[in-house]
Amino acid sequence: MELARDNDFIITLNLYPYNPGHVMIFPARHVEDPRELDADEHAHLARLQNLSLDVLSAEYNPGGFNVGCNVGAAAGASIAHLHLHVVPRYPRELGVVDVLSGAKIVIEDPVETQRRLRAAFDDALEKSRG
Repeated sequence: MELARDNDFIITLNLYPYNPGHVMIFPARHVEDPRELDADEHAHLARLQNLSLDVLSAEYNPGGFNVGCNVGAAAGASIAHLHLHVVPRYPRELGVVDVLSGAKIVIEDPVETQRRLRAAFDDALEKSRG
């Protein structure tokens, strides 16, 4: 469920979110390992990570975030394409293990999440362009 895109990166909702607002940022070109990104791509990814943190903070007011990549099957990468997870976290919520085991129910309809965040990303990207 795409939220934003440019020539180099795409921001989408995670189809199996740990929490409402769980987004992923990934390069448009095929990359499996962050060491394959050049310096400009690393900087661009960092800007999109910060933009995502700002958008999610404004829309969901989380208490914190988990941000990271799983690189390689042994680390839990389920697809062979680099993607950065940005997961809003809240006080007194169940942990990621509870989500993965099916003990947690995500309480926002993904279609609503997409509508809400697509508009927020459009606004944030427009402002960042000056």
